[in-house]
Amino acid sequence: MSVSETQVKFRRFPTTASCGAALLAICGAGLLAVRGAGMPQPALGAEAPNYHLYVSPTGSDSNPGSAALPFRTIQQAARVAMQSTTVHVAPGTYRGNVTTSTSGTATARIRFVSDTRWGATIIGSGTEATWTNRGNYVDIVGFDISGSGRHGILNWASNTRMSGNHVHHLSLSGGCTGDGGAGIVNANYSGSNGDIIGNVVHDIGMPGQCNTVHGIYSSNLGGVIANNIVYRASSYGIHLWHAVRNVVIANNTVFANGSAVMGGGIVIGNGDAPGGVVLDYATVINNIVYQNPGASIREFCYAQEKCIGEHNVIANNLVHGNGSGISLKVGSDSATVLTDPQFVDFKADGTGDYHLKSTSPAANQGRLALAPAYDMDNAARPRGAAVDIGAYEDF
Repeated sequence: MSVSETQVKFRRFPTTASCGAALLAICGAGLLAVRGAGMPQPALGAEAPNYHLYVSPTGSDSNPGSAALPFRTIQQAARVAMQSTTVHVAPGTYRGNVTTSTSGTATARIRFVSDTRWGATIIGSGTEATWTNRGNYVDIVGFDISGSGRHGILNWASNTRMSGNHVHHLSLSGGCTGDGGAGIVNANYSGSNGDIIGNVVHDIGMPGQCNTVHGIYSSNLGGVIANNIVYRASSYGIHLWHAVRNVVIANNTVFANGSAVMGGGIVIGNGDAPGGVVLDYATVINNIVYQNPGASIREFCYAQEKCIGEHNVIANNLVHGNGSGISLKVGSDSATVLTDPQFVDFKADGTGDYHLKSTSPAANQGRLALAPAYDMDNAARPRGAAVDIGAYEDF
């Protein structure tokens, strides 16, 4: 099974009732138990009454946005959406960039959902972002996103969820600049809790094209980056920087990113604006980091700076075939697996099958604490004696 065929389902949403029957496969049931015991979670049944808007390529923005008379553009639905609204987007191609600005609340989120996973295709134009979000408590779920700019999803808000999207083939038409780019990015240094879960992110620029362009990039407090498959990003597959603390990077599969002189698998650190932030309480666990020509997993600071704290956990990752091993500024990694993961059918271009063979050294070698409760196929973790390393729970 290639990543384009993978069945991505999630349990991060507070309820399934608000998703509607057509969205149940994407929304899943209950909560994704990834933040750990003792952390507050929204109560089931606590949400406000739900509202629904509909978008279709055959609709019109002069319509009321009902199921029978849908809007033509996601942008029109974004103008109308209020708290506790689900925007259902029908399969088809939607050209042009999207900006979402209205905020939901903890119990009345705003959800933009492709009714068919990757069926709603958004193709952006220009040099910036295909989808820019500025609304707090907003979910973006299940879209196919590409374009000519430097960002796929650019998030400036807090308490957001970007889940199950296929973000790919950003051509960087504005060139390689210091402003950088990423397939999915949490960009607000003062923001918090931008969850990036179960996405497939690839071909963000060309590998080795630009050292400031990455697959997934987060620059603020908190959040979970889990169950993602990231490959062929220009520099790093997953990058933490600027004002990051308390982030969980768990059960991702990261391969073929960067070049021998640029980027690699996963890098965590702090630098540049706003300055003076120490990266601490980051957790990097259960990730497969494979055949990245440059770095595998590293902590990084600018020369003479102290940007890494003493409470980060780098554990139970499988690292193999990269240009270099794990490199940490503070402390050491633990329970690292250093052999080939034995994918069912590895191909560096994303057309392979990234499930594990029964003989895989990643099987039952992960850490349960802070691991996602479900994998990219909606299989419960753990199946066996422990969780598997990587995006899939096979054994």
